[in-house]
Amino acid sequence: MKSRPERESAAPGPPFSKLARSAIEKHVPEVRSSEAWWSLANNNVWVRWPAGDVFAYLALHRHLDWISGEAGISREPHEIGELFPLPGVPAALVPGYRIRLGHLLDGDDRWWATGEGESELIERLEWLVLQLRVKGAAYFRRYPPPASTTENETAGSAGLRSPDKPRSH
Repeated sequence: MKSRPERESAAPGPPFSKLARSAIEKHVPEVRSSEAWWSLANNNVWVRWPAGDVFAYLALHRHLDWISGEAGISREPHEIGELFPLPGVPAALVPGYRIRLGHLLDGDDRWWATGEGESELIERLEWLVLQLRVKGAAYFRRYPPPASTTENETAGSAGLRSPDKPRSH
C-alpha cells in the first residue's frame, strides 16, 4: 500500500494583533506616542489616546474569517468595553460612547471577510482603520462624549444627552 505524502502546510503568518496594530499605527500617527494605551489580544486589538480634552479609541476585531472595528470617545480614560455602544440612548450616565464601523457606514452591525491571504487581510485592516478614522472623527464631532464623571457629580444629570441629537450652536 502506497502512503500519500503529507501536505506541506504554509508557515503561519504574523498574529492578527501584530497586523492590526501595524495598520492602526500606519494611519493614526497619534497612537505612536507613549501616551497611547494598547490592548492586544489574539482577536481583539484596541488603542486609546488623548485627543485634546477627550480620549479617542479605535478597535479592530476578528472572528474566524471576519473582521470589524469600532471607534469611541470619552472624557476620561476607560476600557473600550465600558463605553456605551451606539446607536441607542443610554438609560443612565455613561463614561463615553463607541460605535461600530457598520453603523457609521450603513446603519448595520457589519463584518467584512478577511480575504484570501495575509496581503488581503492587511489591505482590509488598513481600509477599516481609514474608515474608522474618518467616519468616527466626523461622527463624534457632531455627537461629543458625555460630561466627565467629576462634571456629572457636580452638575447632576446635566451631562446626560442623547447621542442621537446633535448639540445646538
